[in-house]
Amino acid sequence: MTAEWIAIGAAGAIGVGLAVYAFFVEPLMLRLNRIELRFPDLPQGLDGLTICHLSDIHSVWFGGIEEKLVRMLSEIDADVCAITGDIGYVPIGIEVLRRAHEALRPRLGAFFVPGNGDYKVVADIEEITRGLAGIGIRPLMNDSALVSDGDQRLCVIGVDDPYRGYDDLARALSNATGDGFKLLLAHSPDIIVDLSDDSADLVLAGHTHGGQVRIPFVGAIWLNLRHRLGISRGHYGPEALSRMLGRNLPHTHLYVSGGIGGSWFRARFMCPPEIALITLRRANPEPFPV
Repeated sequence: MTAEWIAIGAAGAIGVGLAVYAFFVEPLMLRLNRIELRFPDLPQGLDGLTICHLSDIHSVWFGGIEEKLVRMLSEIDADVCAITGDIGYVPIGIEVLRRAHEALRPRLGAFFVPGNGDYKVVADIEEITRGLAGIGIRPLMNDSALVSDGDQRLCVIGVDDPYRGYDDLARALSNATGDGFKLLLAHSPDIIVDLSDDSADLVLAGHTHGGQVRIPFVGAIWLNLRHRLGISRGHYGPEALSRMLGRNLPHTHLYVSGGIGGSWFRARFMCPPEIALITLRRANPEPFPV
């Protein structure tokens, strides 16, 4: 009996330790992930362009993770800031993004698309979009914006939340002009099922939180997506996307943020919160497998 009780006590201590870590330690371990993505057709003038990607902040108050976010952004140089939804309660979520925007000061602007969580915290989504526009962050709701950088152009396309079915990619693309690099912002990576081979060069999304809790050798146990495509977090290149969809997307890259906060369940395990800093690089063309 003594050995059994020791084993039970040890198991209980481990369980408590893991719970404390998952609820109080890892959720504050905000990391800066630097990623370089290579595009054969990237205009020479956009080689080296940096995009700071923020997603799923889910702010309830201005606490430890928000303070760390602002501090880390003040040490980053970025050309563009992309915010892919679920900012948290209003007005605190807008205030967090105001401080984040002032800390980062993206050279070419900041852009926002709403997520399913944003529709839960306000009666009218315009309460969020007006608030963000007032602090210099441009909302894109099935719309696009053309950004000039010298003689080069970056087309930023944004869709309303795909998880709720509010997205209208055709409408967003109809307003996209020019032949520059196309950056598509969507809250949920579900948007990729609607892509054609020329819809976007880079898609940035969030929503999954990377699963938040990942089991060793298993991965994420819950992703909350409409389409089961095996997407959780990180980079998916043209070959991976083509395999998922069963059709060729020879030019498109997808990056899914693991997010910063959590909604009703805020624990994290083997899935720390992240800021993604993506650098675009020009690559030599390579043959795409058919």
